[in-house]
Amino acid sequence: MKQPPFGNYLTLYLLLACALFALILAFQSSRTQSIEIDALLEEPTAPPGEVLISPVEYTPPTFKVFDEILRRPLFSESREPPPPPEKVSVVSAPVVTHIRLELEGVAITPDARIAVLRDLTTKQVLHLAEGDNHNGWKLESVHTDKALFRFNQQTVELELLQDEGTPVKKTKNTREVQTAVPDAAGKQ
Repeated sequence: MKQPPFGNYLTLYLLLACALFALILAFQSSRTQSIEIDALLEEPTAPPGEVLISPVEYTPPTFKVFDEILRRPLFSESREPPPPPEKVSVVSAPVVTHIRLELEGVAITPDARIAVLRDLTTKQVLHLAEGDNHNGWKLESVHTDKALFRFNQQTVELELLQDEGTPVKKTKNTREVQTAVPDAAGKQ
């Protein structure tokens, strides 16, 4: 029978040594915790002739104490306070009084009416439902071939365009009703 090489037992010895050190560590940590707790629970007594000093609670200073730091900042070479911020005038965006949209499609469902539009300035495709706003223009209504926008008292109607850029011709969907006229024999 062959004897296993020494290396196979070395792993086993190392595992046993690790387990032994873990047990010693656990025992020592539990023992020191109980000693610390017992020491804290005992009331300190002063030796005869000495005065026992009680611990003092920390009370943070008020912000008034730090006024000097605000007046003379620590991280500035001149130790001068920074200049007050300049007031920036707010410039409002110009109000667009003409509409720069092109109607590319319409989606009508029982719940919503949506216009698919292209912003001619940014070339971005927009999906606006009835009541939505774009640059101050409110989408009032969406129909199968047009969309109605309102800005203050101005109203613009955008028509759906065909592929070549011309407006879609409005065709009415009429059903022809055929009436049967009885002939002389009374047959239809």
